[in-house]
Amino acid sequence: MSFRKRSEIISGSRTVPNRGFTPIRGAPVRSDEVTGLRAVTSRGRDMGTARAGQIDTSNVSRLSRGVEKLGIHSEVAGQSHPGLRPSPATSHPTTSTGCADMDRLLGHMGLPMGQMLLVEEQGGTDFASVLGKLFAAQGAAHNRAESRGAQRGGNTHVVVITLNTQYAKELPGIFQGTRKEVKKSRISQEESKVTVQNLAGGGAKPVARSQDLRIAWRYGLGDNCGASQRSEPEIDPHPHYRHQFDITSRMLPAPTATEVSTLSPQQPIATLLRQLELKLEAQPSQLFRIVIPAFLHPAMYAPSAVQLHEAITLLHGVRSLVKKHREHCVLLATISRDLFSQRGSLFMSQIEAVFDAAICLEPFNQEMQQFLERAYKSQPNKVQHGLVHVLKLPVISDRGEMHVIRSEWAFKNGRKNFAIEEWGIPVEETEQEKDDNQLVGTASSTRDIGSSSCAGGKVAISSHDF
Repeated sequence: MSFRKRSEIISGSRTVPNRGFTPIRGAPVRSDEVTGLRAVTSRGRDMGTARAGQIDTSNVSRLSRGVEKLGIHSEVAGQSHPGLRPSPATSHPTTSTGCADMDRLLGHMGLPMGQMLLVEEQGGTDFASVLGKLFAAQGAAHNRAESRGAQRGGNTHVVVITLNTQYAKELPGIFQGTRKEVKKSRISQEESKVTVQNLAGGGAKPVARSQDLRIAWRYGLGDNCGASQRSEPEIDPHPHYRHQFDITSRMLPAPTATEVSTLSPQQPIATLLRQLELKLEAQPSQLFRIVIPAFLHPAMYAPSAVQLHEAITLLHGVRSLVKKHREHCVLLATISRDLFSQRGSLFMSQIEAVFDAAICLEPFNQEMQQFLERAYKSQPNKVQHGLVHVLKLPVISDRGEMHVIRSEWAFKNGRKNFAIEEWGIPVEETEQEKDDNQLVGTASSTRDIGSSSCAGGKVAISSHDF
């Protein structure tokens, strides 16, 4: 019978108390655990710490190699770009489409990076082109948001696949405000300039300020003014993320070729894809916005390109490039459904399947438009121009969630922006007036009947007295 201690190794002559792993009797032990145990037994703690140091070094080198393989550009994916912010739904890097209501409708407060948006339109109108120009103008506005970005050659580049070489000159300008606001801003700029006239009249401002303070003290508004001054204003972490554009104006100065470039859609598909790939690889630190206005329009595309297999080949090639450069690339395309209505629903369904998100604009017919103008006769700014149908949402629809929304939203193309609002059938004012007139007529008739009956009662009483 042996009286050896359990911690003593039978093959060795030294006994060291076991401070680490104790294998269970009868259970198989891995070779690396036994090796580690012998190392501690023979050399103590120094050997164990040395092995741990070697493992940490290898892990760090492995992680660094993995980050290099990803090829993520920190200048674009980070917070340095003024046009990027995380999505509130999925935390993906997101950029604005140039329309605030469209950003909210997509569910991410913008279009996530590496996603493709298709804007369809029914009828012969061209409202979808406004969204395309807003999308391109937002990229040009990001270039001018920071002076350092302009010095480096711009932080955003817009690529337009169209035959219109003057597309950059048609982009809308940033909304400066109403006429009164523009006039006030000009006056304040003139007053801020150092001139003899301003220096001579500089003493009028303190008098006006003291007069305002005297009136505030008289009416007990001093505390409110102090409270408003003490309250800290909310700081927007993304002040240049989205801009409001004036559709009736033009961006001045017009974007140059370094900001907006065009590619001809009539060249072979392989050549077009190669040119687009060269542009994406030339500036990996810039955010690229690809715009395809009036996709497959007969005026810009060859008759052979309108065939389904040619269109799908072009879209899949563009999609592969967008997904390859998903860290700094997004795409928006517009198409008219009426051009392909004779081919059936299969043509449009195949095209929609290539895109990550799709919405459809359905303008009102002439009768509905006239009805809305009569209903909002006193408020012409509320007249809406059509319905908005949501067919697919970016990222969310890819995960299997169904978000098809029809006839719940309406759009209107105003001077300040392209607005999307909840749709509700208004009540025509003429019908209300008719109902009011009927109610007034019935009320007056009842009063006449009551007065006549009272008069008849008096006559009857007087005749009875006789």
